[in-house]
This record gives sequence, C-alpha cells and structure tokens, in this order.
Amino acid sequence: MLEGYEAANLVPLLETIRKPGRYAGLYGVNALTNAAPVGSYDRAEVCRELRRAVDAGKRKDHAFVPSFTHPMQGFAYGLNPYTDWALARLKATPTHYYLFLGLDWYSISALGHTEDWFDYLRNPFEGSREPYWHNVWAWILRRVHSNSWQTRITEQDAAGFIRADGGGFIFHNRIPYLRPAGCESSGVQKGTRPWYETEWCKPSVRQDVIDDLRVLRSLAGSRIVAFCTSQESVEALHQAGYDRVFSWKAHPSKVFYPKMFEKESNWFRGRDYFR
Repeated sequence: MLEGYEAANLVPLLETIRKPGRYAGLYGVNALTNAAPVGSYDRAEVCRELRRAVDAGKRKDHAFVPSFTHPMQGFAYGLNPYTDWALARLKATPTHYYLFLGLDWYSISALGHTEDWFDYLRNPFEGSREPYWHNVWAWILRRVHSNSWQTRITEQDAAGFIRADGGGFIFHNRIPYLRPAGCESSGVQKGTRPWYETEWCKPSVRQDVIDDLRVLRSLAGSRIVAFCTSQESVEALHQAGYDRVFSWKAHPSKVFYPKMFEKESNWFRGRDYFR
C-alpha cells in the first residue's frame, strides 16, 4: 500500500502531516498517518500501541501518546484506511484525483487492538465501523433503491470502478489527527463543544490544515476535484487554491439522500470533471 502512495506522488503529503511541530496547540494525537519509509511498517509495535491506547481510553488518559521506534510511524499504512485501500487498487499512476474531505476521525483509543485493525486497513468495506464509507460509494456507483442508498457496497465493485476510472481516490480528514484517548465524539464530556469545532478555532491548526491541502493540490498537478461536508471545509479548500469544490452540505453517514442529487443533478461524474 505504501508503494501506492509513491506511485501517486503522495508521499510528500504524508511527510508534511507528520512533520514535527505541526498543528501547534493541538488537543489530539498526530499518529494515524504513517510517513515511515517503505518497508519499515512495524506491525508488532502498532498492535502494542493500539492495546495501550485502548487501556488509556478506559482510564480517560487524554495525555496518552503512542511510542514508536521510528518517529514517523503511524497506525495506518499511509494516510488512513480508506485512502490506503483505494490507492492500492490502482494498477498505474493516477491521471487525476478525487478528494473527499470530512470533519475528523476517531479517538485514538477507539481504533481497535486486534487483527481487526489490519483487516480494516486491507478492506474497509468489511464490518460496520462507519456508514460514511458505504454511503459515499453508493453515491459514486449510483446504487439507489426506492430513493434510498444501497449501502452494502462490495469491495469488488468499488475496486473495479477505481481501476476502470484510473483516478486516485483520497479520503482525508480536515483535521488529520486523532482525538485524545477516551475523548467522546461530541466532546470530552457531555454538554461540551464538539472536539473538531474547538480544534478548528486554533489559528495554528487551521493554517497547517490549509497548508496540507495546498500541498495535496500541488502534488496532484491541480488535476483534482474536491467534495466536502461543511462550509468550513469549502473555505479551507478555496484558501488552499482549489477551484473545483462541491459541498454536500450534509455528512454522508447522516443526512445524505439520493433525492438531493437528483434535484441538482449532482451525481458523481468521474473523469468528466476533467474534460
């Protein structure tokens, strides 16, 4: 999978995200993205640190940070499970790119601590971790049944589509690091401000995120179209120089209905975006 990042010219993006000192003042852990050299992914260390993260979550130890031998080692093979899988499906260097920009990711203590994590990296269609993934692919493949998504998409169908299209599918989190161990999705405790809103208010975090997006656009040779779920993401993409930006105005795992695409003819168009 790391070779897929090399072929897609995206290793510099991984290195940028994992550069020491990035996202100054973050309340989180920059350890999902892996920028260690090809061949140095340490599976045993990842298993050990996933187990430690789960234990830290039980203690609500928000200061937990994983300990890896290589400073650029992360839990994913590359950017995250979705992108790892998608780039590994390509048989040649992509001629264009699609960026799907979300809000944030899990707490570091919620990734898992068994072989299930590696199964997930190889095939994120298995299991039911996140309906986002299946809903997005139902949209891409136009799998609609009675005005609702056919949400159980097979890995084989999606992989075949990627190879036929020839594009690099990049699924990226606007805030590319993990919530602290034991941190709930809506905040540290009930009634607090959502974690991602608090992080986005930090100028140093926001500027580095925009720089990440700018690096990605440059690596893609500007042959990239972006899809996102919020006005904050739209503004960040525009500041990073993206000129083809589509906002769903809803998170695909929640309010993401086929009728909104039928009304605005906003279906996924694949290579037609670049003609």
